Formats: sequence, structure tokens, C-alpha cells
Amino acid sequence: MKKSYTILGIIAVIVIAVYVMIPKERFAENVFPLGEGTKAFAYDDNADGGTSVVRFASSDSLVSFQCAMGMDEKKPTWCGLVFDLDPKGEKKYHNWKNVDTLYLDMDVSGTDEVNVKVWSYDPDVTDLSNPSSFKMLLKEVPVKAGNNKVAIPFEQLYIPDFWYDNLGVKRSRSNPHHENIARVEISAGWKQPRGKNFVVNVRDISVSGVSNKAYGIFLFMILGLMVVAIGRSHPVKEYDEK
Repeated sequence: MKKSYTILGIIAVIVIAVYVMIPKERFAENVFPLGEGTKAFAYDDNADGGTSVVRFASSDSLVSFQCAMGMDEKKPTWCGLVFDLDPKGEKKYHNWKNVDTLYLDMDVSGTDEVNVKVWSYDPDVTDLSNPSSFKMLLKEVPVKAGNNKVAIPFEQLYIPDFWYDNLGVKRSRSNPHHENIARVEISAGWKQPRGKNFVVNVRDISVSGVSNKAYGIFLFMILGLMVVAIGRSHPVKEYDEK
């Protein structure tokens, strides 16, 4: 028995050493500055009867967005800034399954909170003619006047209840579909006063992470170690039939 434990200990040390030596595959992608096939634009509520005022300008190094939401309480109000990863609607979505952090570098004024949304394509729900049917992954981000460098753990983005309710989707359909990312959006926080101008100047948006391939190999080796341990703890007894 003591010999078996010694063998298991040696195997465990080898497994850990192999895991440490496996090269980690970093994943990184820029949303802005714009990559090939990505488009930035702003939207407002004017087509639906709102009176929000939006200004938008874009260069290679800066996207400038400002909005004052409409004052009429009887009319809808919204505005936002979008970075579309599939502007031609060709289903060329980005695979962010290995992403663990979303980074934003932006100058902000006129607000103390922005909503960051990542939208993904859900083949069971999304209607390509209805942008709001893409799955919304939301994070409310506190900001200060001036420059804000924000790092959002990707796991903190959640699917809000109102997304399910508005589309009549069951909450069991909670798969975020990180493999089908369609766009990134920045919009006003929930408590932004109507008529108050707020400005967001985006300098950089990117994501990064580490491939889980090495972790998978490590788990497979641990599974093998467990099989060996069980086999040695419960040896098969041979006997002769008489």
C-alpha cells in the first residue's frame, strides 16, 4: 500500500510539472481601434418619436459620442454607441469563448454611470431582422469625469430580466453564446437625467483571455491519475473455478 501511495505521489508531481510547462495560449482582440469588418455608429430614438439629440464623430484613434435624451416624459428616450462586428449581416460573429476580461479606455463627462452591453447571436432566439433579439449581456459601469480605464471580468456580464420579458423568452435559455459575439454597445446609465448632455470619447476597447486547452489536458491527466488510484485501491482478485 505504501508503495502505491509513493507511485501516486510521483505521478501527481509529474502531472503538475507538465501542466506548468504547457504553453498558455493567450487570446486578444481589439474592438477599437476598428479592425477589418467592424463599424462604429451612434443611434437615437428619433425614428420612434423621441427627441434625443446625438452627435457622433469617428477617427482612427478616437470615437466621440454625446447625447442629451429627450425632455418629453411622454415619449420614449434612448441613445447609444455601437461597435458592430458584423455590419453586413453575414453571420461573421466573433468567438469570445476564451475571453476573461473586457477592457475600455474612455473619457467621460456628464454622467456617473454607463451601461456596457455585449450582444451575441442565439440561433434559437435571434431574429436577424430584430437587433434587440440578439442576446444582451449587460454590465452597469460606474464612471468618473475624465479618463476611465475599466477592466470588466467577462463573467460579470449578465442577461437582464427585461430582455427575457420583452422577447417572451424562457429563462432556461441562459446560454450567453460567447462564441457568437455580434456587437459591443455603450449607452446611458439607468438614472441619466433627461436633457443632460453626456459625452463618451472612446480611445480603446479590447478583450483578452487564456485558452482553456491546457486546463482540459490537465483535467484529463488528473482523471487518469484517479483511475490508477482506484485500480490500485481495489485490485481484482483472481480465483480458480472448482
